[in-house]
Amino acid sequence: MVRAALKIIFPVLLVSTGVAGSETVPVKEKPPELGPSLQAIQETEDTARLLAILLDSGRYVINENQDLFDDPNKEQKGFSPEVFERQLIEVFRSRSGIDLQELQSARLPRRAKEMLTVLDAVGKKVVAEAQPEINSKGVGFKGFIPAVFGLRVASRFTEITGVRLKQTALAPRNPLNAPDAFERSVLQEFADPSFPREKVISEVTAKSKSLRLMFPLYTTRQCLTCHGEPKGKLDKTGHLREGLRLGQNAGAISVVIPIQ
Repeated sequence: MVRAALKIIFPVLLVSTGVAGSETVPVKEKPPELGPSLQAIQETEDTARLLAILLDSGRYVINENQDLFDDPNKEQKGFSPEVFERQLIEVFRSRSGIDLQELQSARLPRRAKEMLTVLDAVGKKVVAEAQPEINSKGVGFKGFIPAVFGLRVASRFTEITGVRLKQTALAPRNPLNAPDAFERSVLQEFADPSFPREKVISEVTAKSKSLRLMFPLYTTRQCLTCHGEPKGKLDKTGHLREGLRLGQNAGAISVVIPIQ
């Protein structure tokens, strides 16, 4: 759902009222600035939505492997970057209908193909660097959770591409994920139980020449281990449980992407 906020500049006509005999200097009107085309907006929104789905798919894979990561009796977990990618491909295909292995032949904007390829590679890199954490023997909770994975991937992806990815919520545990005014407004809409599931909200302004998109997140059974009932009790990370229920909105992925 695009919230159009395109800035329209109306030309101002200046009238000269000089005395008799004086020359009137014609004033050149500045042509109005043209905003991005509807096609450019649509392609940018599609790209932003797919990036959010791919990041959340990676978070889901990490979430589903928490018991494996946190097994203190097993050293080599076998969760290599290649294993991560295979699981990611399946989850992303089921959610988007797109096969990451067939991106070049997919009917997608060229930019979307490029961005998805980069995000996939960054996710694998983050998992590769986390191997010492994942494979620590004698340690239970490793701390390599979806939020940590998402933060590492998002920050590195932003450095590479200039496209900002961010995990946010109305009451985030990490201050770095605190919402700005736009994000807070959208998060309040997402929190309404009647809001359509996985419906994105986006906004475009000609001045910034960027598109902002918010993709809602929902709790899974694994999420409830830390974020479920009983509310107020400490979880394994040392934070207070939020008392969330299965399928309840748990925040969003925020994307800020320049329009080309």
